[in-house]
Amino acid sequence: MLSRRFTLILAIIAIMAGSMAAIHLSNKDLGVIFGTTSEPAGSLLYSDFELSDVEELIIQKGGSDQTRFVKRQGVWQMITPVRDRADYAILQTIIYAARHLRIEDSFKSRAITEEESGMRASASNAGPYQITLKRGGGQLLADFTVGRRSAWHRLDEEDGHLHETFFVKPREKSLDDHVYVCSSPKKVPFNIRRILDRGLSRLRDHHPVLIDQKSISGIRIRSEGREIMLSRSPDQSSVWRMMKPLETRTKPAMVNGLIVGLSQMRAIRIHERKSITIPPRPPGAFLLQLELTSKGSGTGQSSSSTILTIEPPAPPEADTVLATSEERPGLVFELPRNPVAGGISLAQLPLKVDQLRDRTLADFEISALRSMTIHQSTRSSSIHVFLGKDRTGRPRWTLQEKNQVSPANEARVAKVLASLTRDEVVGFASNAAANLSRYGLSPPTKRILLELKQGEPVDIIFGRSPEGRCFAMRQGTSTVAEISPASYTSIAAEVYQWQDSLLMPFSIVDLSAMKIEHFPISVPLGDPALTLKYKFLSEEWSARQYEEDVTPALNKHRANQLLKFMEELRVEQWLNPASPAAARALRSPSFRLTAIFQELDEEGELKGFRESSFELAAASSSPRNRIFYGKVTGNPNYFVIGSEAYSSLKSSLLDTADP
Repeated sequence: MLSRRFTLILAIIAIMAGSMAAIHLSNKDLGVIFGTTSEPAGSLLYSDFELSDVEELIIQKGGSDQTRFVKRQGVWQMITPVRDRADYAILQTIIYAARHLRIEDSFKSRAITEEESGMRASASNAGPYQITLKRGGGQLLADFTVGRRSAWHRLDEEDGHLHETFFVKPREKSLDDHVYVCSSPKKVPFNIRRILDRGLSRLRDHHPVLIDQKSISGIRIRSEGREIMLSRSPDQSSVWRMMKPLETRTKPAMVNGLIVGLSQMRAIRIHERKSITIPPRPPGAFLLQLELTSKGSGTGQSSSSTILTIEPPAPPEADTVLATSEERPGLVFELPRNPVAGGISLAQLPLKVDQLRDRTLADFEISALRSMTIHQSTRSSSIHVFLGKDRTGRPRWTLQEKNQVSPANEARVAKVLASLTRDEVVGFASNAAANLSRYGLSPPTKRILLELKQGEPVDIIFGRSPEGRCFAMRQGTSTVAEISPASYTSIAAEVYQWQDSLLMPFSIVDLSAMKIEHFPISVPLGDPALTLKYKFLSEEWSARQYEEDVTPALNKHRANQLLKFMEELRVEQWLNPASPAAARALRSPSFRLTAIFQELDEEGELKGFRESSFELAAASSSPRNRIFYGKVTGNPNYFVIGSEAYSSLKSSLLDTADP
């Protein structure tokens, strides 16, 4: 018979086993009794919620310094210690970092002191931060304490970056048996501790205005008694135009830069209106006032405006200025006046007329251009370039001068269009010019008229002042712009400048023979010129040099390459027929190529031969010379080619020593 003591022991054991079973059934583990196991290294401390789930964030330092944020209609609001808009980007960064805390190591809570982990303030540690994330209904998502930074760094094997680590102690009962060493995710370049150590006041939105960049339809800038007004249609597809002080096109990059700059500009400090005195000034004597008008997103929504008023600097050389915003009337923002590292200052915003207006002479779609007509004061006839068709029916720019039509120099067309639509003017000489003669525009030396598929023609006149400066003015406006000499000369007004850049018509099909000569002649005996005969149908070559047959030595591959090169050879520039430098150089040419082509009648019978030739000479005797002058027989104009094209022409076609 069992003793009463033994029976009591069995009963106690049974009660303990039953209690453990009940705890296991209710909690799924026995951590309440024996303590929980740590989460494995490399895993995330929190992984069971999404960023969009977080609608409340509480950050507390010490026993009483608590800051609470609530998301309302997608905007984070600070609820305590003051009601104000929160900095959305910083709060989202904190939430993202909390959601992606990576565990690097762990300790039992009793194995490390609170001073060692930074869970208690000390002489070297300002104290921990408690971070709590909740859903909208108050459901807890994450609750942990951030201690001090640790000395250990995690090496990113992909890019070699060292990630800082810091101590984290979860406050949930299922995790609070351990202290973890964690690192921030790769997208966050610094850890949570660094963000929080800047001060919880920085979590307050330091942007003086909240801008939806896509919805802005109007900008008004007032300064020094002057006003600039920019406007665009609410459909967002239209371009910005300057409406005041003059109606003109704007430079999209500058207007967008102004909007982005205003959206990114942050105050250095925020003051409560009642805690700071703004120096008195006369009405309207502010340093700058910006009014942004936004169109409502919904149908029938009315426009809304935001006004930012910036006070004069006090003292005048101060690096910061005070500003007030109608959005947050109870605050005064201290904005950087001069450039600051890592931020946007007032000095960096484009706020002047000449910064915001378009600085090109014209703005139109190149595909809409149908023709251009160039007039020069010294010529009685104009140059007309229009979009025609080549032999295959493809669109091609065509030159018409008097009654003659020929292919136009398409590189010249591109250069003219670039000077009009891409090159920026040097400056604006006058917005209301009355005396055009001082700019050389009455009468103008050049004029270009561009016909478009739709809309009014673009009519621009050009001139040179007595001092030699270049100016242009678009007809129908009173604005005179100073342009660079390069832009002025790019509006070519001579016929030879518009000549097709193709050196000469070179038909492989009709080619009968070629003669290649190199100068000076170094061999006194015989003719060193290489004479080639070619049959297109059979692709047969024959070659003679020094009155001998050198066909076996002819490299037919290089000969065929030369034919293809000659078909596409283009000059870099056509020169005036009176060019003295080209004429002087070509007195002693270094290369001559002569080609003979068959000419067939309408029935395909041979009716004769046509001969074309050109000569080349170096522009200088320097070994570094890169320019070569040339002239085609029968063409009065000289031309220029580069050293690469010259080398291709000079290459030997024989597999023997160079001539």
